[in-house]
Amino acid sequence: MSEMMGIPSFPEWREITLEDKPVFDAAFAARPPEISAYAFTNVFAWREAREFRLSELGGRLLVWREVDGRIVFLEPIGGDPASAIISMAEIVESSIEVTRVHAHVAAQLRERPQLRAELDRDNSDYLYLASDLIDLPGRKFDAKRNFIRRFKSERDYEYVVMTQETADECREFAEIWCEERSCETVEGLRDERRAVHEMLVNFGALGLRGGAIRVDGAIVAFSLGEPLNPETLVVHVEKADSRIDGLYQLVNNEFCIHEARGFTYVNREQDLGVPGLRKAKESYHPATMVEAWKVSSEL
Repeated sequence: MSEMMGIPSFPEWREITLEDKPVFDAAFAARPPEISAYAFTNVFAWREAREFRLSELGGRLLVWREVDGRIVFLEPIGGDPASAIISMAEIVESSIEVTRVHAHVAAQLRERPQLRAELDRDNSDYLYLASDLIDLPGRKFDAKRNFIRRFKSERDYEYVVMTQETADECREFAEIWCEERSCETVEGLRDERRAVHEMLVNFGALGLRGGAIRVDGAIVAFSLGEPLNPETLVVHVEKADSRIDGLYQLVNNEFCIHEARGFTYVNREQDLGVPGLRKAKESYHPATMVEAWKVSSEL
C-alpha cells in the first residue's frame, strides 16, 4: 500500500502535499473522524508550523513530528488505530506520545501497562447543535441575538458565499487583521497566519466552504469550514473586525445559516487553554465536548 500511495514506511518519511488529499479522503470515508485536527485541511495548512512528517505503517497513515527528541504522533489514520499505536510503541526505541486521540481509542489503550492515557481538555473540541447556532433559540442566546439585531439596525451589509476570488479578498483582510495585532511577534498568531493563508490560497482545491460579510463593499469578516463527518460541519477560521460590535456574532450566525443546514452538529474546534477563547466558546452553550486524549509510552 505504501508503494501505491507513494508514502514511505515509518520511520522513513516525506513532507505532506496537497496531492495527498485523496488518500486522506479515502481513509476518512472508511473511518470518519470526530476530532477537528484530522481534517486534511488542518493537517495540510499547519504542516509547516507543526513540521509534520508523513509515513505509513501497515497501510495506516502516520502524521508525526519530533519535539525535543521525542516523537509525537497524531492518531494513526485508517484501519485500527489502537493496534497501530501499540505497534508504534514497540518500533520506536524511545518513548512516544500520541496526541488528539479519540476517546474510544484511548479507552482501548488505557489498560495496556506500557501506555498511559490522559484527557487533554485544552485540545478537546466544542460541539454545538447546528440548530442552536442557526436559530439562536431561547433566553440563553438573548445576548447573541441582541448583538446581531443592533448590528443590523445600524449597518447595511451583504453576506457573500465564498469563491476562490472572494477567498483572495479575504486573504487581504486577514493580512490587515494580523498587522493590527502584530502577528509576526507572537508565535501562535504567526503560525495561524500561515495556516489561514494556506486555506485561503487553496480554498477550492481543499474543498472548503466559506462566507464573508461586506460593509460598504469591503470585506470585514469571514468564516471557513467543511464537513468533518456526515453529521458534523467543522469551522476552521472565523475572523472579523473587532472594532465593529456584533460582527463576530453575525458572521458566526450567517455562516451557519448558509452552510450548517443538513448537519446535526457544528464543531468549532478547541480553545487551547486560552481563557478568553474558552469564555467565548462556552458562551455559545456547546452540546458536548469531543474529548481529545493524549497517550504516551513508558520506558
